Amino acid sequence: MPQKMRVRPTKAVTWMGLAAALAMLVFGVFFLNLVTKDGGGEPGPAGAFMLVWFVVLGIIIVYGIYNLTSRKGVVEIDAESSAPDAKPNPDFDDRLRKLESLRKDGLVTDEEFAAKRAQIMAEKW
Repeated sequence: MPQKMRVRPTKAVTWMGLAAALAMLVFGVFFLNLVTKDGGGEPGPAGAFMLVWFVVLGIIIVYGIYNLTSRKGVVEIDAESSAPDAKPNPDFDDRLRKLESLRKDGLVTDEEFAAKRAQIMAEKW
């Protein structure tokens, strides 16, 4: 049965993003103030750029606050895993010893033993 995985940024990453956004907001206010004083009060293209700047920063700040205050947060990755719920395979030594005991008990043939042993040995250690 596939498992649903929901991954979101950690609280530390969200706090760093918020701190950076707030620092850039302060920078933007000073820059806009500088542009409007030197340009005679009309910011022109710099004003349009600053408008986009503040909108993007607003989105980043709202995203961060929502991610910190919400229990679910903003999901970055929503995927399904088809990995089985079973425990991972035991280590190679145990698997090879079990296979050997099955062969000695006559539960697997020599050909089956050789094929399974080759399969186990071909796996990454």
